[in-house]
Amino acid sequence: MVFTLILLGVGALLFLVIAYNMIQQFKQKQEAERRLAVAKQKAIINETEELLLHSSILPYSKVLVELLHKRIYEALNQIQTVDPSVKGLHSRLRATKEQLSQINTASEISDSAFRAPDTDKDALQMLQIVKKIRAVVRSEHAKGRLNTQVFVLEDRRLELMQLKVNIENALKRAIEAQALRQWGTARQLLNKGISALNNISDRDAYLEQKLQDMLQMNQEMSEKLKSASQKEAQSLAEKETDELDVLFQPKKKW
Repeated sequence: MVFTLILLGVGALLFLVIAYNMIQQFKQKQEAERRLAVAKQKAIINETEELLLHSSILPYSKVLVELLHKRIYEALNQIQTVDPSVKGLHSRLRATKEQLSQINTASEISDSAFRAPDTDKDALQMLQIVKKIRAVVRSEHAKGRLNTQVFVLEDRRLELMQLKVNIENALKRAIEAQALRQWGTARQLLNKGISALNNISDRDAYLEQKLQDMLQMNQEMSEKLKSASQKEAQSLAEKETDELDVLFQPKKKW
């Protein structure tokens, strides 16, 4: 009888130990999932804040600025759902909500605020930023946070912004090629830019001006090369005439 009680006691103890370990493992799993969820939302916030910082070099539309701040606000709400004890969470939510209210009363940013890249490095950075923003816009649209009509307009606007960066970079490189008398490279860059712009039916004033600038540069370069070829041909003809005169001039008698 005593032996049976001992066995039962040991069995109960083992059951408690196993149950305790299972509970601890479950809690650890929950904690790991909680930390992962919070880390994911924090990554979204950091990425979005970085994109907002670049609004000084790229003209973000009012819709885009609002979308990015809403993305931050939604990420903060997700953190609050998972772990409301995160330090500074509530104050950050209030601040983001105030920013959204200010955006609603702000005026629209004109596309004319676009600033051309100064270097190839600047152009590459701007293209990378636009690529990231387009990915965010597509993601928010897929989540139902951006209606299709607005998505189409914003994505097209960003696509044209990419084109502006590429056109500015091509124009700058064409000017540099001209300065180095690399006429073939300059003409190739200009023709490529002109072709790209001619294929755009919804060019804004900025792109229209760039098209005219490239056409004018191309025309001026063609005239310059034509003039140089004529001068070269004339110089060659004069040289040949001089050589013939020397060949057929009367020989001196000694």
